[in-house]
Amino acid sequence: MKLKGMITCAFMFPGILFCNQAFAMDNLFLCGIVKKVDAQKALVSVDIKSGSCPGLRQFQLAAPQAASRFIVGEKKCFPIDSSHCNDNNIHKILIRE
Repeated sequence: MKLKGMITCAFMFPGILFCNQAFAMDNLFLCGIVKKVDAQKALVSVDIKSGSCPGLRQFQLAAPQAASRFIVGEKKCFPIDSSHCNDNNIHKILIRE
């Protein structure tokens, strides 16, 4: 009887150890037309055309030097630091250097 209980515990215990909830945040990928670039403030205004959050929105760049990648009138696709759009926040554009 003890052996059966020990075998059951041997199989259950590792499962209990690895039963942690994982919280992952996906980055939303947006596409739109660049409307305005402010290199000094590292801000970009983009008219988002993708269905996730359409409309004119402002985004923060990691560094003012990254503004050279955004040309007014150009279609640009990029990930942001959130899994959804929030009208009250200026989301950061994630650009790999």
